[in-house]
Amino acid sequence: MLALAALLTGCGSEMDAAPSQTAAVSPPSSPPPETATSLADEYMSRGEYPTGVRRVWFHDPERPFDGWNAEHASAGYKRTLAEINAAGERQIVGALMWYPARGGGAARKASFEDLSGGAPFGASYGFSTQYWISNLAGGSGASRAALVDAAKARLSNSLLDAPPAEGKFPVVIAAHGLGGTALQWSTFAEYLASRGYVVVAPGFIADSSAPSVFDSPDSQFARNAGAGAVNSAYRTIVGEGKVISGFYKYFFERDGGFGAGGLRAVPGGGDKVGEMMAGFFIQRLGDVDAIIQGLDSLNKGADGCAADYAARGQPNHGAEICGAFAGALDMDAGIGVMGHSLGSVTAQFAAAQNDRVAAAVGYNTAAPRYWEPPGIFGDGLAQDGQPAGNPNPVMQIHGSEDAFVQSVFRGLMWNTLSAAGGDPEDIWVLAAEREIPTDENPQPISRNAYARATGDKAIILVKDLDHDSLTSDFPTLASRQNPLIADGESHWIDGTWTDRRKAVGEDVFNSAFRGDPFQPIGWRTANGEELYMPTFIRNYYTRNWFDYYLKGDQEAGIRATRNPIADTGLLDVRTEMPSLK
Repeated sequence: MLALAALLTGCGSEMDAAPSQTAAVSPPSSPPPETATSLADEYMSRGEYPTGVRRVWFHDPERPFDGWNAEHASAGYKRTLAEINAAGERQIVGALMWYPARGGGAARKASFEDLSGGAPFGASYGFSTQYWISNLAGGSGASRAALVDAAKARLSNSLLDAPPAEGKFPVVIAAHGLGGTALQWSTFAEYLASRGYVVVAPGFIADSSAPSVFDSPDSQFARNAGAGAVNSAYRTIVGEGKVISGFYKYFFERDGGFGAGGLRAVPGGGDKVGEMMAGFFIQRLGDVDAIIQGLDSLNKGADGCAADYAARGQPNHGAEICGAFAGALDMDAGIGVMGHSLGSVTAQFAAAQNDRVAAAVGYNTAAPRYWEPPGIFGDGLAQDGQPAGNPNPVMQIHGSEDAFVQSVFRGLMWNTLSAAGGDPEDIWVLAAEREIPTDENPQPISRNAYARATGDKAIILVKDLDHDSLTSDFPTLASRQNPLIADGESHWIDGTWTDRRKAVGEDVFNSAFRGDPFQPIGWRTANGEELYMPTFIRNYYTRNWFDYYLKGDQEAGIRATRNPIADTGLLDVRTEMPSLK
């Protein structure tokens, strides 16, 4: 959920056992294809293509601007939204787009300031200087302003507005988690783009901490209201907590001295939270659809693209970008969607709801039953009489030490709700969702979503992995080998820290529990190579999953069922892929 939330602390010894794997169709017995080359070269290094990046905006005149917050935000936010809608603004999705590019030419490398947009650089808690600065080691004398300037000037590895490479490339949409940003996908998107993908990362207006909506050349509000009103609107949008505050608002009311810290459960609050979360994802799914429609336009020639953009009320941006990507997007292969936390849920729902989406990958979290938009998985049954889950290809990758997910699902929505006089079983309607987390099943919600899924599916449990590391590349963006330089000093993030294990078993009901100290996974040796494990695991499984479903690579499908680092004892791999021949 929260893109860079402070982590709480529970895993265990069963993860040390040999990883398990089930597959509906047994893969060939020949050696895994990945043994023929270096894992680091294949899954942590850039591929054959230079990468380009540009900012893009997708407009949807059929929907009001941020209708979800118009219903669930604070009174102040609602007043701001009323002003924005009164200016004629409709829904906007601002995004970053990475793609295989042509080498050479006059294009320069994009800095992070070039790509940040929206809220003032460093003001958010997503991909921001706040995180960089709070985790920097090394020299200590530099001023905060100098460190901010160094972070802003950090160059990406992508060429700003470069022309795309020759060819047609499949598309992946990257959905951030609560409070996240488009820029947090930077190094992963560059990796995929260098391997022949187009990656579009939106900053969802519902909850992004750095949306870029009013930066659109076709923003009616920016055109009519002026810079002062735009800056004020950005401060309101970035400054307000979204989903978590809604949980408290609908679940609880204040009653001094009662229950958990003066909270009393509100009758019917679970239903209201369920409606809120379903509406949240419905808006995000609409944004995904707007992106796909916009990409269809970009894939046309200049005239057809411009006509599409004009029909959607964005002729200025259309004139600027139309023709640049004509024929470069393989929209017929199907779209991939990947996401972190609430973005993971977005990706899983998109695979079920949008027939243009061919496959999804989610990192840390799946949706509980009561968050599902009505009918999104249909009316059938999966196994053991449970409601059916996702009918389309979905992979989940999650960590044994995801304390944030546990603090929300088991802490807030069970322990706190119970202490406040509520009944958690009113919201955890499926028996498997009510299971107590164990070492073998630290995330019952994710495991239940996997069990209910009726299509191709995979679930990868990673020992000693926390909530954020799969989508945090800070240790590589500011490493000891590639530090930030501020006031003549080197500053870096070493990628190692000590945390406490989260609770499992009966300890999940003990508010005083503090787990043993441990170090979340970082650099490890596997097959004789040093690998930064969160990045390697993410790149290996995500790329092979999409190579199979979007590029038709059968060997990639086999690799997606395997554990390439069995000597580490880090992975529990479970797959059921009837489509794999």
